[in-house]
Amino acid sequence: MDNKRAAFRVGLFTLAGIASLLALVFFLSGSALHPGIPFETYFQESVQGLDVGTEVKFRGVTIGKVTDVGLVTAEYPPDNIKDENQKVYQLVVVRFRVDPKKLGHVDDIQQAVNRGLRVQIAPQGITGLAYVELSFVNPQQYPVTPVPWTPDSTVIPSMPSTLTQVQDAIENLMSSLSKVDAGKIVTQFSDLLATLDQEVTSGDAHQAIANANILLNNLNTAVNKADLPATSASIRNLAGGPQTTQILAQLNQTTAQLSKVSAELPALVAQSQATINQADETTADLQASLGPILQDLKTTTANLRELTDSLKHNPAQVLDGAAPPPEGDH
Repeated sequence: MDNKRAAFRVGLFTLAGIASLLALVFFLSGSALHPGIPFETYFQESVQGLDVGTEVKFRGVTIGKVTDVGLVTAEYPPDNIKDENQKVYQLVVVRFRVDPKKLGHVDDIQQAVNRGLRVQIAPQGITGLAYVELSFVNPQQYPVTPVPWTPDSTVIPSMPSTLTQVQDAIENLMSSLSKVDAGKIVTQFSDLLATLDQEVTSGDAHQAIANANILLNNLNTAVNKADLPATSASIRNLAGGPQTTQILAQLNQTTAQLSKVSAELPALVAQSQATINQADETTADLQASLGPILQDLKTTTANLRELTDSLKHNPAQVLDGAAPPPEGDH
């Protein structure tokens, strides 16, 4: 009987120990094991290289660690997936915690997201491992994509990794090239080469090249006949000769005289104006003085005309001194 009680007590103690151990493991796997501010993000690409404990960095500085990696369909099971949500439920959810001591002063996360805070997977060397990188980018280039569920933590949007961007660019290029009619391009290129060959051999381009060769030959002949060294020497001798020096000296002297005359010109103009004004006044006085004289001359001329007429009719008047009486007086 005592053995049964002892065995029961041992079993009960064992169960209590196991329960305590499970509670401890559950507690350690929670927030006590991963202190910090919880966040989550969603990737539409492979998260190969990420695992629980992967570092979270901001511009190369470790500020936290990844706490969970899983599929959205498992973390947020949908009641029914609509066609427009098919792509959303293919995402991978990555949860991580950030140590506020490492981050320092933290502004409103939503404002930071609006300014371009994004999460990206970055490779860690050539080992195949990766880490989570936070950085600020152009928010218009990587806009926020809404999700049809209520997240458990604050969401920081993600952006494609550099490798994914390169792969997408290559795929787009290959897709564009596949739409190009290569045969048509080759035919057009062949036609272009044939046209160029015809122009160079017999067309306008050929004639232009021939004319250019003739022009160059004529120019070469003219240069050879011109004796440019002798011409240059003659020009130098002329420029340094005494006649050129004398002409330059005379030119300088003439320039100086012109400057002097130009300086005296305003005074000369003023003096000429004064002389003209004085001449005007003298002319006015002369006209006033000549007026009576001209009137007297006019009277004298009239008297002489009458005397001349009288002598024509009676020449004896000069001897008699008086004119004969009229015929009616006899």
